Amino acid sequence: MSTKQSDHKKPTIKDIAKLVGVSHVAVSKALKDAPDISSALKKKVISVANEIGYMPNASARHLSSKNTAHNIGMIVPSLGADTAYNEAFQSISEAAAHKNHSVLLGVSARNKDLERQYCRIMCENRVGVLIISPISSDIEDIKQICDQTVPLIFIGGKVDSEEEHCVHLNYSKSAALAVDYLYHLGHQKIFLFLYHPMNKTIMQKKEGYEKAMIKNNLEPVVYLEGESSDTYSAGCILMETLIKTNNLPTAIWCASDLMAIGVIDTLKKYRFRVPEDISVMGHDNLPFSKFEAYQLTTFEVPKKALGEAAVSMALRIMEKSDTEEGDMEKALHVSLEATLIKRRSTGKAVGNI
Repeated sequence: MSTKQSDHKKPTIKDIAKLVGVSHVAVSKALKDAPDISSALKKKVISVANEIGYMPNASARHLSSKNTAHNIGMIVPSLGADTAYNEAFQSISEAAAHKNHSVLLGVSARNKDLERQYCRIMCENRVGVLIISPISSDIEDIKQICDQTVPLIFIGGKVDSEEEHCVHLNYSKSAALAVDYLYHLGHQKIFLFLYHPMNKTIMQKKEGYEKAMIKNNLEPVVYLEGESSDTYSAGCILMETLIKTNNLPTAIWCASDLMAIGVIDTLKKYRFRVPEDISVMGHDNLPFSKFEAYQLTTFEVPKKALGEAAVSMALRIMEKSDTEEGDMEKALHVSLEATLIKRRSTGKAVGNI
């Protein structure tokens, strides 16, 4: 009779112990090739483990090799100069290296199927913890794939801060700071430019902006265009549409720096001055935002703090799991806020256009 399990629960050491007829401690030792376990028992344990599809807890494996580097997995939606993930990965990689750990990176290219595949690969490679910035706010498939195999740490703003382990970015705070800053420069007609998909990061910015506008007795005006894969084009399209319809604000806050660059390039194309005619702000403080041609006012995401918090959290989780059936570290949460970076793309309002 087959020992394959009929339900969807992932097999554990206790399941193997029950089928082999020994204690779970003996099974754990057999899987670790302990010298006090006979070769015959080791072979039997391994055979049953393979048959029922047992996958060891990666966190516990770290403890049997404390003197060697152990991988931390990381999955991000994209890499490149137009994203904040380059610096986030560098920060996490450096923080991990200081603790004698390496980072195994996967780039999902904003593709849900590829993201799921990378999750499976991380599980198969037995990373101790998987740090992931998901491509969307729907993360149930990620949790299902990694359940009971690899602990997850979510980073960014796309997931709820209530997730079991997460380093959360508070984009609502960015929105409040953006509106208040522009309002105190005399701007009253402040537009918000967003892009798809409407994940929790975008919703935080939208809701924070609307709340801040209403607080200052201003009318919120939100435009949505394009995809996260090409926010520059989205900024160009939105700005050109407003110019052609003569529906212009005195200030625009864009959900990303690249979208803001698209807005500025389009304004210059039509002979508008930044910031004399229209002030423009972005978010993320990407390298090109400080170029002389743009001098973009934006928000600096605390990438170093994010990396250090994520790695510290990962190490606590791995070190806490002292047996393969041990209790995991209790929920760990860190919330971070972006810092306003003032440059020359914003200035005092000179009246509505």
